[in-house]
Amino acid sequence: MERKRAAASEVFTNQFIQQQAPAQTAAATIDAFGDMDEMQRSEPSGFANSKFCMRVKSSEELQMEKEPLKVRETGVWLWKHIIVPPNAYVVHTRIGKKEPITIGLGVSFRYNPYKDAYLVVPAAMQTIGVVANCITKEKQGINILAYLQWQIDDFSVAYRKLDFSDLRDPLGIVNAQLSEQAEAAIKDKISTMSVEEVLTDKAPIIEELTTRLKTVAEGRGGEKDEGLGIKIITVQIRESLVSSQRLWQDLQAQFRHQQARAARVSELTMQAEIRQKELETRQANEIGEAETRVAIERIKQSKETEAANLRISEEMTRFNKEQEAARQKIREEEETSVVREQSQQRLQQQAAEMAQARELGALRQAHEKTLESDTLQTEAIGSKIVLQHKDDELEAQIMEAKLARQQKEHAVQSDLEEKTNQLKLAFQRQELENARLHQEIRNLANERDLLRNLIERLPELAAQMPDIHELRVFQTDNGNAAVDTFTSFLAKTLSIAESFGISLKKEASHREEA
Repeated sequence: MERKRAAASEVFTNQFIQQQAPAQTAAATIDAFGDMDEMQRSEPSGFANSKFCMRVKSSEELQMEKEPLKVRETGVWLWKHIIVPPNAYVVHTRIGKKEPITIGLGVSFRYNPYKDAYLVVPAAMQTIGVVANCITKEKQGINILAYLQWQIDDFSVAYRKLDFSDLRDPLGIVNAQLSEQAEAAIKDKISTMSVEEVLTDKAPIIEELTTRLKTVAEGRGGEKDEGLGIKIITVQIRESLVSSQRLWQDLQAQFRHQQARAARVSELTMQAEIRQKELETRQANEIGEAETRVAIERIKQSKETEAANLRISEEMTRFNKEQEAARQKIREEEETSVVREQSQQRLQQQAAEMAQARELGALRQAHEKTLESDTLQTEAIGSKIVLQHKDDELEAQIMEAKLARQQKEHAVQSDLEEKTNQLKLAFQRQELENARLHQEIRNLANERDLLRNLIERLPELAAQMPDIHELRVFQTDNGNAAVDTFTSFLAKTLSIAESFGISLKKEASHREEA
């Protein structure tokens, strides 16, 4: 079993190395140092494989390399003791006992070699590597390397349903069984998926594998389905490789071509930008030289113009100052005359304002007296209006109260009539429903029900029937169907008549006597 698991792991590792070695060689040829190409060619062919082989061992390999679980036996003969490690489950049975004497994790016990038997199983989590050579729905081969981790959950169920008989590796058979179930589940799921789906999204595979293994290991959740006593901790897909090297290159071709196209476009764009930048730089240099010459000439002309303007401005300044002095003298004389006239007008205006203020004071006093009398009259009229409004509001409230009481009485009366009508309607509906049910019962009384009722009343009919004084048997020729039918009809008629108390024999005798 160990050889089978080790061989499965080695197969997938070799496939992975064979597919990765060409890529590693190609990558070395474009190394930045330039010497890697020669080094790669000069190295032996097994160099790439050796680099991949010098890898960290997986948990499954370490698990297979470890020593068997050590259980110590102490004492002699009937006084032996079994010392169980704390990380191991043990079940201890005895002749004549239906249930185990000892069961649990790391429980030591006394041992009688003539009557007792025991089983020790590791309690540690187990890792199983799964290598599945699958076929997708496009009929293409793909190799899947997965692993699952499980642990004993209920040892009282597990030791009865699983095979732990291998003394060196008690869990080896269980690991092989789970590995086969996982491999079958992976193949079933991948057969419904495309190569692209397998390579890009492994979640459906993990979900399907987890569901199937948990259903087997942990049960379906019913009261009687307790599973195998183990629990699935995790299920993961480590790698997925396409079996066909040509198909793998075809799958990568689109991406590689896109990258090559993007690189070529980027290179062409860079060259175009460099040429455009060179032309722009040349144009800027020539424009700068021309602008420099123009600027020098402009500076010369501007300096000459500034000198002429300076002479003209000095002459204009001198003339402006002389004219400004004359205008200032005239302005001061005009301002003096204006100030004098404004002073006289201001005095006249002040006298007129004082007279107007006296007249306004007299008018204001007369107006205030008139306003006081009007205010008193207005307040008297307002108090009368307020009283009138209060009377109107009181009457309106009384009318509203009467109206509300009438509305409530009307509403109560309407509710009472509505409830009465509803009760009548419900009573009529109940009567109709009862009549419908009775009619359905009568309609459902078919031939079988009538026959059952007849059978139930047979004792009563038999009690009322007269005693049987004579029994007649009619036998006819079996070859004539018409005679058989007629005789059976006569027999049935006579039996029915006699069951109702009609004696045809007596009536015939009475006719003869008459």
